[in-house]
Amino acid sequence: MLIALLHLRLREMAKKYNIEKAKKLIKTAKDKGAKVVILPSLFPVGNIFEIYENDKKAKSIIRNLAEKIPGNTTDTLIHLSMEGEVHLIVGPILEQAGPKIFLTTLIISPQGEILGKYRKIITSSKDVRLGISAGKEPVYMTLDKKYGIISEDDIFSPEINRLLALGNATAIIGTMKAYPRNGYDIIKYMAIARTLENGIPYIIVGETIEDENGEIIGSSPTFVTSINSLIYKQAEEDDTVVYVESTVLTQDSGKERIGSVNNIENILQGFCKSIKKISSGEEKKKTETQKEE
Repeated sequence: MLIALLHLRLREMAKKYNIEKAKKLIKTAKDKGAKVVILPSLFPVGNIFEIYENDKKAKSIIRNLAEKIPGNTTDTLIHLSMEGEVHLIVGPILEQAGPKIFLTTLIISPQGEILGKYRKIITSSKDVRLGISAGKEPVYMTLDKKYGIISEDDIFSPEINRLLALGNATAIIGTMKAYPRNGYDIIKYMAIARTLENGIPYIIVGETIEDENGEIIGSSPTFVTSINSLIYKQAEEDDTVVYVESTVLTQDSGKERIGSVNNIENILQGFCKSIKKISSGEEKKKTETQKEE
C-alpha cells in the first residue's frame, strides 16, 4: 500500500489558500497510486500556537477555531477524502467536546466515513496553559497492516509509543506542530529513538508555516524512519509529497521487538487509569489554587 506524506507550506489562518494547495497534492498522490494521504497538524489553518508568545491571543484563536466533530472543518476534510478517493489521516484539529477542548486526529475513509479519532494524550505545558485537555486512549488504524496513531508531543513519551508497539502496531503514524527555532532536529532525534526502542518505523508529517507576508515563522520536518537506515526518506522542500510503500517499511520491523506481552488490554487499562488520576489531581490542585486567589 502506497502512503503519501504531504509536506505543506501553510499560510497562517488562510483556510481557502491552504485547502486548494492540499487538493492539488492529494490529486497528485492519488494519480501515483497512493491509498493513504497524511495531512499536517491543524490543517487547514496551520498550528501556530507554539509560535505565539502571547497566550491571551492564542486562547482567543483556539476558542474561535474549536468545534464539535462533525463540524465545518470535518466536513471540509471529508470532502477532500471523498474527492481524492483516499484514506485521509489529518490533525490534530481543535475539537470542542462539552466544556473541554482536545487536539484530535481524524481517520477518514474514501467514502467520507470517520473511521476513528485520536485525542492527543501528552499535552505540553503550553497546551495546558491554553486550556487543551489530554486524551486517555491510544488509537490504532487497521488497513493492510496495523498502525499506531500519535500526534505532536506524544513523540516525547516512551510509554505511549511502547504501548502502541506492544499492541502489535507495525508502524507509527504521527503529525507534528511547527516550532519557531530548534524543534526541527529534535523531532528527528526523538523519532529515531522511538524507532530503535520499539523496533518499528515511524511515518512523521510536519509542516512549514508562513505569515501573511510570506515569511516563515515556524516549521517541523516530514520524514520516514526505519530500523536499518534510520532516516529512510524525508521531504527536501515545501509543498512536496513523500511516498513510502508500507511493505518496504515494515519488512524489517517486528523481528526483535522488545517486551512482547499477552495482557496488553490490562496494561492499557492501567495506564489510562493512571493518566485519569494524574489529570484529576492536577484539576483539583488548579481549583484549590483558584479558590485561594
